[in-house]
Amino acid sequence: MPELDVLRGIAILVVVLYHGLYWSGANAPADSFAHLAIQLTVFGWLGVNLFFVLSGFLITGILLDTKHSPTYYRRFYTRRALRILPAYLAIVFALVVFHQASPRSIAVSLLFMANYNADLGIAQAYGPLWSLSVEEQFYMLWPMIVRKTSVRTLTVIACALCVVEPVLRGMTAAGWLPLGNVHEATYLIADNLAIGVLAAIFARSRYGTRANGVKAGLTLAVAALLLLMAGLPFGILHRANTFGAAMQTVPWNLFFAGLLLMMLGLRSTFFSGRWTAPLRFLGYISYGLYLVHLLVFTLYQSMVVHVPNVSLRLSLQEPFIKMALEGALAVLVAWLSRRFYEEPFLRRKTAV
Repeated sequence: MPELDVLRGIAILVVVLYHGLYWSGANAPADSFAHLAIQLTVFGWLGVNLFFVLSGFLITGILLDTKHSPTYYRRFYTRRALRILPAYLAIVFALVVFHQASPRSIAVSLLFMANYNADLGIAQAYGPLWSLSVEEQFYMLWPMIVRKTSVRTLTVIACALCVVEPVLRGMTAAGWLPLGNVHEATYLIADNLAIGVLAAIFARSRYGTRANGVKAGLTLAVAALLLLMAGLPFGILHRANTFGAAMQTVPWNLFFAGLLLMMLGLRSTFFSGRWTAPLRFLGYISYGLYLVHLLVFTLYQSMVVHVPNVSLRLSLQEPFIKMALEGALAVLVAWLSRRFYEEPFLRRKTAV
């Protein structure tokens, strides 16, 4: 489905731009277009939420489609291992080689618990691994729930998560419940995945026609906009207040689910055409690029500071030149990984 590759491409693009510009502290004159462009990348962290919504949709769809298979568990976990582990273990190995994470962080990452680094007091940690840990924990639990419940019960569970999780985040942010990190703990952000689950259930229901997909998508997008506008006076754009901590991601999750359903409902040739080819390519390498880009950024900076020519060194550290060069290098590494390292494992999925 080219629509999904386009969405993956969008997700990884905004994450990379966010880390390469706003998150890294890039700056430019306050009254310049460059400054505005850097500030706009602050929304790039939402690419991770888009990945979560896509995961909820895709994984639930796979599980529902194979629910009655006698090889349900073996097939799912074998295919997930072939997709996830090779690149994951490679980046962990690279972090050890380049001394980019503490031994405790490496150990926790190998247990897929990196989203609890802050709760465990682990400072030197590699950022991208936290969201991979959330997804792996989802993979551990969700197949059993799908297998043992009816679609109706599954719908109730997903709806309950969408309602309960913001409440738990709010109570935790307010100090009423000591439940941990409201932005990374799986049991506090499961609604990010649950909205994708509901989209997958809808797509496989008798209501899941292409026309209804467009209508449902538009409805969700409008609801997202209305919720966002209504929440502005209460600080929904910021995590520093209780309301924002609880609700900040909710309208975006609704919008991403709506966008997904609209795109799948439209099935336009635009999504498989030349104009979206760059995004589909980024979607193709998105997993490896997500894993490797911050390491590439760090290594780039460590090399540039040793360039003897001062003028050249300053040019290589100019925000947009730096972003272009380190971004291109990260894309190259991710493509080489996908083409020559990950693909042999992925080809084995067809035999499972």
